[in-house]
Order: sequence, then structure tokens, then C-alpha cells
Amino acid sequence: MNKLFVVFLLIFSVNSYVEDLKPLDAKLIEAAGIPLYPKAIFAAGNQEIGFRFATSVPPEEAQEWYRKQLTEWALYDKYGGWILYDGAPGKGMAEVMTVNHISIEHNDNLPEWHSLRKNMTTEIVIMIVE
Repeated sequence: MNKLFVVFLLIFSVNSYVEDLKPLDAKLIEAAGIPLYPKAIFAAGNQEIGFRFATSVPPEEAQEWYRKQLTEWALYDKYGGWILYDGAPGKGMAEVMTVNHISIEHNDNLPEWHSLRKNMTTEIVIMIVE
């Protein structure tokens, strides 16, 4: 089989399951003051279920980057979760879910769910709550 054809098939198969972030959704995220992690790609989602991004960097690297970008946001890190949210520290989970927030975690299922490279296992979910 022609090597160029194989490369084309691989590129097409990866990109066929990864959606593009719609311009209106990008504007919504930007208007909320949330930067997009530069080493991540959009995998799926919308405002109702959250915008899911994937990256190959360790979760701690993406978490540190967001902490530096959103210094005024508080961190909810109980029960194994890591959620950066727009609000005062000390909120409970129910309160955190009512404001804009970002969760970042390791997810071994991302590559299979979105036809990504096997090392794309850090999940960044951005929730915009209006």
C-alpha cells in the first residue's frame, strides 16, 4: 500500500471524529474570560454539556497553566476532583456547578472516544453557566 495513502487515512480517521469548535462557542468561552489551553484540541461538546478538550501533557501541567491564567478563581479539589471555578473559595460542589468552571483530569478513554492519539489522555472540560 502506498505510504502517502496510509498517512492520509490516518489523518482522516483522527480528524473525522474530532469536531471543530464553532466560532460562536469560541466567542462564548472568550466572553467568559476563559483562555483555551494552547496544547489542547477540541474534542466535543457544547454549552449544555461542556466543552471537552484533550491534550497529551500531564494534567498537572494544564492545571498549573490555568491557575496562572485565572488567578482570581478558586479551586475545588475534594474527593479526587480538580475544578477551578469563578467564585470565592470554600464553595461546595453544588455551588461550584452553578458558576463557570474548568475541570482537568486524566481520562484513559479519551483516545477511544474521540479517535485521538493514545497519549491524549488529559481531559479539560470548560463549563459556561449563564
